Amino acid sequence: MNKSVSELNPNDVIKVGDNWFRCRYFYYSDDKTSIDLQREIDELSYYCDSTCVIISINKDVDIKFEVKDAENEGFVDYYQPDELEPINE
Repeated sequence: MNKSVSELNPNDVIKVGDNWFRCRYFYYSDDKTSIDLQREIDELSYYCDSTCVIISINKDVDIKFEVKDAENEGFVDYYQPDELEPINE
């Protein structure tokens, strides 16, 4: 599946060159969008910044990124607060 920059979300896995990266943070300004990327195998974490690449895309450029389909690739959404069970001590 292909998505434009405006359609991407955190945790989407996109292809940049010959490598796959996980979208971490998005920064929006008047003329560009910057995306912090981390390795595909690294989980998203609020506590550990695993950013290894930052890309900026001018808003005048219509780029589509190849995005892995999480349902068909066996990815797990590791942060699902509705499914967490309380810890019994």
